[in-house]
Amino acid sequence: MIKNYEIVQQNLDNLVIYTRNTSWTQPEGYRVHRNIQVLKDKCEQAGYQVSRVYSEPSSESAYKVRPVLKQMLKDAASGLFAVLVVWDVFTLSPDGEELQQIEREFAEYGVVLCSATEYFDTSTEEGVKVFEYMCKLLNTKHLSLSAMQGIPLSQVARWLIDDDNKKGGKNDAKPYESCATAKRPA
Repeated sequence: MIKNYEIVQQNLDNLVIYTRNTSWTQPEGYRVHRNIQVLKDKCEQAGYQVSRVYSEPSSESAYKVRPVLKQMLKDAASGLFAVLVVWDVFTLSPDGEELQQIEREFAEYGVVLCSATEYFDTSTEEGVKVFEYMCKLLNTKHLSLSAMQGIPLSQVARWLIDDDNKKGGKNDAKPYESCATAKRPA
């Protein structure tokens, strides 16, 4: 859930939601509408106001052109909002490298990225590390395994970081190398 309370509190009028239909098996717009309602409700229950909703009706595109995402990035560059709330990181991109690029661009504009289902705080060193691990995990089998078990990807990233630290590994160790050996704490 939205955990970066101080930053969010400072920008109550500048909080926006972004969502898109990421499933080809659902009717166009179905998931978008549901996610918008759930995200608005979560924000309002936590005491935050949503100033705008950006939504892409479909993820299907011959050239992966996402005009709403591009407009949102332009609006962020113009300072129209300071907090972006998504359902999960996959909403922005299923590709880890692209997701990191999107997050860096938002960070350049002073926009904080929050997720309703994943906890990461990219305003801290630890949060950046967790987010980087999450992005690297997007293209591994651990993504589907954690999803099937209902484990947030951010938690899997933290376990991998803890496992690397216990082994005396470097902070920049690649999760691909440690995925096979990481153990879920009891």
